Amino acid sequence: MRENDITRLVAIQGFSVRQIEFDREAIQVETREKEEKFYHKKRHRAKVVRKVPKKVTYLIPKVDIYLERDEAVYRCSGCGREYYTYDHSEPYTARDLPYGKWKSAWIHFDKVYVDCEKCGVRVESLGWIDSRVRYTKRLAEEVARECRLFQSIKTVAERFHLHWKTVKEIDKEALGRELDPPDFSGVRKLAIDEISIKKRHKYATVVADAERYRVLWVTKDRKEASLLEFYDKLGPEGCQRIEAVAMDMWKPYERATKARCPNALIVYDRFHVEQGFKRVIDAVRREEYAKVTGRERDAIKGLMYLLYTRPGNLRRKDRRRLDEAFKLNRRLFTVYMLQEELSHLWSYTYEGAAVKWFQHWYSWAIRTRIKAVKDFAKSLKAHWDGILAHCKHKINTSFLEGMNNKIKVIKRIAFGYRDFEYFFLKIRGAFL
Repeated sequence: MRENDITRLVAIQGFSVRQIEFDREAIQVETREKEEKFYHKKRHRAKVVRKVPKKVTYLIPKVDIYLERDEAVYRCSGCGREYYTYDHSEPYTARDLPYGKWKSAWIHFDKVYVDCEKCGVRVESLGWIDSRVRYTKRLAEEVARECRLFQSIKTVAERFHLHWKTVKEIDKEALGRELDPPDFSGVRKLAIDEISIKKRHKYATVVADAERYRVLWVTKDRKEASLLEFYDKLGPEGCQRIEAVAMDMWKPYERATKARCPNALIVYDRFHVEQGFKRVIDAVRREEYAKVTGRERDAIKGLMYLLYTRPGNLRRKDRRRLDEAFKLNRRLFTVYMLQEELSHLWSYTYEGAAVKWFQHWYSWAIRTRIKAVKDFAKSLKAHWDGILAHCKHKINTSFLEGMNNKIKVIKRIAFGYRDFEYFFLKIRGAFL
């Protein structure tokens, strides 16, 4: 192959290939193998196999590519001025993309330092490599692209024969360039929910666009200050533009929204409301089960999930079982019908009709004389404004619950994150 063809293949701007050397490089990989076998004294001499780490060394094909400059033009990395002379140069080596079977590719060239009139002695600026790293930009782009495919950074590091910290640094920088500053243009409706990021009730707040279903912001904790941080990023004009915010009945979120978004209606999430009534059903079921004996107890036993199911979704045998239980226990029948009636609330688009419906449902709930039902009805009345807002804005946080499942996958692939800034960037990058 001719030299100019090799230069075109390597495709480094401003440089030509002077020499190529083929060799093999030793790579160390840590594995866990069952090696240590011993007898445990306290387990009646049972044989125990302990997994211990072991480093395995193997050889991979390596190519060294030596470059020389086409032109004596050097650009200052500080101000961008071009010079035809330089202060001094140093030999430099950087990793490049693999070439076929040569999985390890190294670029060798002379890095130049220019004596800039404005900046002083500065390293030159090259379009194909950053000044302070040991890998080319095209390698970084490929690594960042692989990290988007729901793979652990360890898997990507093994594929490109890089250290996992280098892969994390590349991916984090790529996500930062793409996502920061965040794009809040055209955002009119928000959905806010929390996700679990660590054991012992450690949470993060997720803010999403309720119309385009993309994550706008993720921040640590679920405090009022956490949401205020997002509204500060959104700015006064963006806050004035917000029409509605869907959330559960978490007071810190509500206070922050009322403080910064005066035009926004707070819409309580229907699924959190329905989940609250399911807890009422379960409390009544357990109370009734403790009271009765004999045939009635057998009829109530194991009904929890059937009581959560709407009548149209029941199988014939399940419907017969519920009918038998309802004949024996009227209180269970009452809360089941209240649940079914509650589901009709979210179909209203006219506020007057919704208010009339609620007055009827509230009166029915209070007359049941069931404490759990009465407490829930009073709580619903206290939060009625946020529930009534659903007539104007048909938004909820159900899609955020679906996103939460994907976030769990991201966290599970990595076996958890210690760098929460990186974790939050991964979440935003997964829901563009």
